[in-house]
Amino acid sequence: MLRKFSLTILWMAILLGPASAYMASIGKENVNVRNAPSINAKVLFQIPFGYPVEVIQSKDSWVEIKDYEDDTGWVYQPLIKRNVQTVLVTPDLVNIRQGPGLNYKVVDQIEGGKIYKLFEEKGQWVKIGFYLENKEIGWVRSDLVWGE
Repeated sequence: MLRKFSLTILWMAILLGPASAYMASIGKENVNVRNAPSINAKVLFQIPFGYPVEVIQSKDSWVEIKDYEDDTGWVYQPLIKRNVQTVLVTPDLVNIRQGPGLNYKVVDQIEGGKIYKLFEEKGQWVKIGFYLENKEIGWVRSDLVWGE
């Protein structure tokens, strides 16, 4: 009985662990990512405004984040925006389409490494646009961006 209970707890921990993770965006320019949840911890790298991150866990006023290259570190929680979702274009060049599908006209192309605001999701497609201007530009396949 104790073994069955222990296995149940283990499976619950495995299944519920990822549920606490969520996507967010960096809310300030050049945010320091540190190796521990402390203002005195070593700065590992900096992240630009709007950059999408996955929040893995929280500790006090800090969150541990992961970027699209699986780099991790700690960021001061008030510098994270959970209510604005952004995506990072991962290939070198991506077609922007009028609608969510390959049968829609290509209206533009965008370069990889750029950050865009996520406006809508439909199947395997996402509608993206300019973050600060809050302006939609079109649809891309969701496997061509990271952060959704």
